[in-house]
Amino acid sequence: MSLLTAFCNNTTDLQAVIADIDKYDRKRVLPPNWVESGTSNLYYLFNPGHVGQLYKDGAEQTSVSDTPNANNEFEYDAGSDRLQFFMGGLSTSAMNSTVFEAGQDWTTLKTTVCKEQADRIRSYLNRPIYKRGNSTYQGASDRDYDFIVVRINAILACADLIRSQDPERADIVEAMATSAEGDGLLDKLKRKEYVLWNETTFKSESGVIKEVSLDSSTTGYIEDIKLDGPPHTDYDEVRVVISTGGTFAPGTSSPVKYDVYVKNDNGLRMSKVVDAETMNGDYQSLAYGARIRYQAGVYVADDEWSVTFQSDEIAIGSVKSGQLYR
Repeated sequence: MSLLTAFCNNTTDLQAVIADIDKYDRKRVLPPNWVESGTSNLYYLFNPGHVGQLYKDGAEQTSVSDTPNANNEFEYDAGSDRLQFFMGGLSTSAMNSTVFEAGQDWTTLKTTVCKEQADRIRSYLNRPIYKRGNSTYQGASDRDYDFIVVRINAILACADLIRSQDPERADIVEAMATSAEGDGLLDKLKRKEYVLWNETTFKSESGVIKEVSLDSSTTGYIEDIKLDGPPHTDYDEVRVVISTGGTFAPGTSSPVKYDVYVKNDNGLRMSKVVDAETMNGDYQSLAYGARIRYQAGVYVADDEWSVTFQSDEIAIGSVKSGQLYR
């Protein structure tokens, strides 16, 4: 993954942090000191400072690499610190009564700042931030990265864009991500008070249930997981599939049956370890020392859930805390 990849976008993510972020585009008004160049319709402005993009009354003008010769064209010569601008039908007086601004293309500037602040996040966290392109695993925000990372990137980008015009506001915004007190979102992510989608937690060790494919008429679901000890695997995405559909209800014999698949050397969901077990409402067979319990309801054949187990490998002799089971 390129270190130049931003986690947030440069539009709605920034506006979600600072609604009026677009007023901080770093434009600066140029002095009204235009002079005639000696060539008809071509004007010079000396000592304007670097001009990456020229704006006339708020409108972008056209940058060229040679001498401008058409309306709205400009060229900045860094060696002589001279700006040339071509416009027919104007006088020096009219030029100097027009508002000219210098800056960068706003979209390009926001994109650059978002990438820079994403690099800052990587450096500060000092642990991998992995992309998840599969929409099945992207969570409520449907994003390639965890929402906490998206929001932190947007906060830091907004603070950087604001800083040159309003340093005090920039400090307030940046503190939402990182502060001397250590209570910003990035500080908490660093301490693992927030965890990323790929990182091991007690929740992931206990099994994370996700719907894979459910019929529109399905009302039943996996209600709970019980473990008698740590899961007997470092990682697997166990699949639970309804093999025989029907209505499971208390006081009746359940017609519903399910299968369970685990990984093998060829990949995930390759080995069936539970075959057509009848649902009964109690804790029943799953895998890796775990059992599951189903809620009463309607189940349809081929309804499918995943139960992801992910655990750390703890070296012998190391001192660590852990969860007790009984």
